[in-house]
Amino acid sequence: LLLIVVVCMTLGTTAISVGFNFLGRDFYNSIAEKNPEDFDRLLKTYIAAIAGAIPVFVFRDYYQQVLTLKWRGWMTERYVEKYLDDRNFYHIQTGSVIDNPDQRIVDDISAFTSQTLGLAFTLLNAGIDLVSFSGILFGIYKPLVGVLFVYAAGGTLISAKLGQPLVGLNFNQERREADFRYGLVRVRENAESIAFYGGEAAERSGLVGRLRAALDNLGDLLVATRNVDFFTSCYRYLVTFLPAAVVAPLYFKGEIEFGVINQSSSAFSHILGDVSLVVYQIERLASFSAVTDRLGQMTEVLNGPASRLRIDRESPERLRLAGLTVRTPGAYGAQRPPLVTDLDLTLTSRSSVLIMGPSGAGKTSLLRAVAGLWEQGAGEVRWAAAAPRDPGLYFLPQRPYLVLGTLRQQLLYPTMMEFQCGVAGCAPKPDDAALIDALDRVNLGYLLRRGTSTNAHPKEGETRLGSDVDEWSELAAGLDAVGDWSSILSLGEQQRLAFARVLLARPPVALLDEATSALDAANEARMYSLLRDLDDVAYVSVGHRGSLLGFHEQVLRLEGDSSWRVVSAEAY
Repeated sequence: LLLIVVVCMTLGTTAISVGFNFLGRDFYNSIAEKNPEDFDRLLKTYIAAIAGAIPVFVFRDYYQQVLTLKWRGWMTERYVEKYLDDRNFYHIQTGSVIDNPDQRIVDDISAFTSQTLGLAFTLLNAGIDLVSFSGILFGIYKPLVGVLFVYAAGGTLISAKLGQPLVGLNFNQERREADFRYGLVRVRENAESIAFYGGEAAERSGLVGRLRAALDNLGDLLVATRNVDFFTSCYRYLVTFLPAAVVAPLYFKGEIEFGVINQSSSAFSHILGDVSLVVYQIERLASFSAVTDRLGQMTEVLNGPASRLRIDRESPERLRLAGLTVRTPGAYGAQRPPLVTDLDLTLTSRSSVLIMGPSGAGKTSLLRAVAGLWEQGAGEVRWAAAAPRDPGLYFLPQRPYLVLGTLRQQLLYPTMMEFQCGVAGCAPKPDDAALIDALDRVNLGYLLRRGTSTNAHPKEGETRLGSDVDEWSELAAGLDAVGDWSSILSLGEQQRLAFARVLLARPPVALLDEATSALDAANEARMYSLLRDLDDVAYVSVGHRGSLLGFHEQVLRLEGDSSWRVVSAEAY
């Protein structure tokens, strides 16, 4: 409906322009004829017409921008959905296939939608204008129309040739600006590590290098734009006198009225603009082409081939690996030597396996393949899902991911966030009592008091929280404390928080990648005891500490040459 409104208003603006063309002719005729009555009448008509036309032009542009806004929202949602679907965001990051996907989703989609609609309505308006004003100019002096079309055709060819470098330069500018911005984001995200290392000079050098690359390309872009502007300006002003020069002799002979000179100039100007779109819009077209290329690349990647690993989530076992061969992903699909070859492994309910081996043997890589993150290789992976929306696997990395939001949202991430509940197959969300109990069991109960009091600290020997009503209300309020939890909590606290998530989610299979590396022996033992006591959860751990053997039934030893062996934890 909005599109129809904009099209109708575009037609209306053309009709208004044609009306002004004839009104201008009569207005200047009244001046030439020294007719004050017609002059006063036409002047009032002119003012009234302008007052009536302004809202049409303004609302046409406004509704076009609203249409652009709605299209951008729809298109961005689809790209975000596809970007997050099937772990595409991870494959793009690790495969280095395209640069800066975030910039493409935010800036390029915005530019694409606005420029597409802008160019589309410009073409529509130009087509209608061309038909309307060509008739006017043809009726005044036929040869002038032919001269104009020949002039525009030559200008278009020259402009296209001069503007060709702009496409590549605009493409590179988008990428280099995004690279510079990404470098700044990396400094912000890793501020503490950079400060500890004293890496300010190295970061400054890297950022300045990215900035200079962007500025150098921008300099080349400005030079190319300047050259195009030279031609465009000459093209625009070289023929401004042509209509009057051709039509004036007819006026001198008395064949036309004085106002026709103004009418012919106005019609000529409209037609010249319509047939010279490439000349006048060359920079805009070059930018649009670059944006379209970048979005096209991303679309191809998002619609790329599926994994060669077979992932089946409807398995009677908790986890089953059959003939699994894992390779390190290479850029653009390059093949690399296998890390693990023909691995067979089965986990049932409450089973547990500890993956050990030398550094670089592929322990974490195996977990990535099991979770579907790495797709290079062959074989079959099967795991059980507790519900239609349950991912089946729950991953605990060495450094847990903490979302922006409340402590409650940290505990519920990702399977029971508010926006995921209320649909079929969604696990019931734990109440406040369950959340508080989970924090207490992983020795993080003091975070609730910290969220409501600046003087709260963990108490020595604290195990269970009180049941006083006022205290309980205070603790529940602490669940909604908002903070930058990745900065507030130490790595050890973050790892314990990840275990609290497992206690609440109770996934069929938990994958732990050195998930207790920052914990002392007592806390590590407590976390694994809690995990082992879950009677419906199987888990696979990656670790180096011998203390972990007591919490696992089997050990999968990776030898580092793609070979492997499975032994009992007791025998190991």
